[in-house]
Amino acid sequence: MTALSPTLLTALLEAERALGRLAEACRPADRRQRLWADAARREACAAARLDGIAVDTTDVLIATVNPDLVPTAGRPDAQSVHALWRGALFAQGVLAAPERRAGPSRSATGDAAAEAWRAVAALERGLDTKDDADGPDDGLDRNHDAPAPESPQPWTLGWIEACWRVLQTGVSGRDPARLALNPEREREATALLARLDGAGQAPALLGGVELLAELLRPQPDLRTPAWLVPPARLLGTLAVTRSCRLPGVWLPLSTALWTDRTTAAIAARGDAEGWAVWLADAVAETARRERQRLATLEQAAQSWQRRIGSRRSNSRLPEVMDGLFDQPAFTVRRVQKRLGTTFRGAQLLVDELIEAGILREVTNRALDRVFVAVDLMP
Repeated sequence: MTALSPTLLTALLEAERALGRLAEACRPADRRQRLWADAARREACAAARLDGIAVDTTDVLIATVNPDLVPTAGRPDAQSVHALWRGALFAQGVLAAPERRAGPSRSATGDAAAEAWRAVAALERGLDTKDDADGPDDGLDRNHDAPAPESPQPWTLGWIEACWRVLQTGVSGRDPARLALNPEREREATALLARLDGAGQAPALLGGVELLAELLRPQPDLRTPAWLVPPARLLGTLAVTRSCRLPGVWLPLSTALWTDRTTAAIAARGDAEGWAVWLADAVAETARRERQRLATLEQAAQSWQRRIGSRRSNSRLPEVMDGLFDQPAFTVRRVQKRLGTTFRGAQLLVDELIEAGILREVTNRALDRVFVAVDLMP
C-alpha cells in the first residue's frame, strides 16, 4: 500500500473523530430516526440542485403529501425532488424495493462479472416486498417498531436497478413492476460496480474515501452515465457505513457537494490525492453538520413543548408533534387517520399547533389543505 501523505492522514484522522462523535450522538434510536428523516429531505434537495433543478422547499414538502397538490408551475421540479427523496428513503432502508413483475431471462452478454451480478440480483429479487399502499405520505404513519422492509443489498446490480426504478417511478409515474434495466444499462452499472469493488479494498475510512472518489466526482465524468448519477450519490451516502461499519451513521453528502460546489469541482479536476483530501474533509464537515442538525432538532422539540405548555393528560398533541419529524407536511385527514380520531378532533389539534406557531398552512386551498412544521423546512 502506498504511504499516505501527512495531509491526507490528518484529514482521515479528523474525519474519524467527527464520525465517532456523530455515531455516539445517534446511538438512541429515536434521535437517529429524527435525523435520518430530516437528512433524506436535505439530501434530495441538494441532489436536485446539483442537477440544475429549481427547488422550492415549500413545494417539496407539499409533494411529500401528494405531488398533485403542488401548484402546476412548480409541479415538475417538485416531482423530481420528491423522487430523489423516495430514493433516499430507499437507501436508508425505510422503503422496500418496488414489486417487480417476472419476465423472460435476458440473453447472456459473455461478461463473467455481469453474469455474476445478474445471479445475485436474481436471488435478491425474491426478497422484494411491495411498497406501502399509501404511497408518498407513509412517513407520518410509519410504525417505529416495525422491522425494516427487505430490499436488495447495496453494492449489487439488484440494488442499483431497484433504486433506479424508485427514481423513475417518482418522475414518470410509470408502473414500477414493468421497469427494468436494458442490457446496455446493466453493463454500465456492472462497470461501475467493478470500479467500486477495486476502489473499496483499502481498510476503514480510507476505503470509504476511495469509494467516494469514484461515486461523487462531479459531472462531467464520462465513466458514470447520467442515469447512474442519482443512485451513485445514494451509494456515496452508504460508503462510510460500509467501510467503517457504522450502521447508525447516514451522511447526506450531496449537501457537501452543493454547499462547497466550487471547491469540490476544483478538487475533482486535480490530482487523486487532492480529491481524496477534499472528500475526507467533506466527511468530517458533514458529520459535524449532522451533529449540529441533530441538536437543532432536539431544540425544536423542546421549544414546541414549551409553546404548547402543560396540556390535559389525554391530549394527543405530543403524538402529533413526534410525527412531524418523520413527516413535517400533512393534511388534517392524515392526522385523523393516524390517530383514529374524528376529523373535528384532528382539526382542533392542528389549530392548537398553528396557534403555537409550530405549523402554518401553505396551500391556500379550501380542501386538502397542507400544513407544514416551520422549523423543519429542508
